[in-house]
Amino acid sequence: MAFDVILAAVGIFVLRVFGNMITTIRLIVIVRGQKLSATILGFLEALIFAVALGSVVTNLDNIVNLMAYSSGYAVGGYLGMVIENRLIQRFISVQALSMRYAHDIAVAIRKAGYGATESWGEGAEGHHGVVTAVVGHHQVSEIIQVVESVDPKAFVTMSELRGTAHGHFRRLLRPER
Repeated sequence: MAFDVILAAVGIFVLRVFGNMITTIRLIVIVRGQKLSATILGFLEALIFAVALGSVVTNLDNIVNLMAYSSGYAVGGYLGMVIENRLIQRFISVQALSMRYAHDIAVAIRKAGYGATESWGEGAEGHHGVVTAVVGHHQVSEIIQVVESVDPKAFVTMSELRGTAHGHFRRLLRPER
């Protein structure tokens, strides 16, 4: 296989990787309402797509280019999710519903260094306590462990938030001296 054929396939692969990474990140900024960022990323995404697709469509009999295009798309999607998970801060609202231990759950969450809000409601089985904690997405598993250590039967829900303003966040706490 000629060097120029391999180089073209590698170029197509790299373009699709970057293009799909941009697509993944652009979708996140759209959901968050960041219009300017989404517009700039959309322009780059379309430019990369046009160049990569143009390289493949001009010769559909070239299986190497087709494989490079498809592989680049798949790898780009995966890498986009990795980047999103590591670099983009998402906030999650974790709610724990407990019939008997809501206050104890809130105390345990606060003891772990997070903010917790208690409220009460009426459910199908009677009076329930509801504890809400807003945390970064990397901290959700720790909050769930705290909840389950107090009440293994607590009903736990999680919702991704579009944004936050003010509040008590662990990363803002100063260590005690």
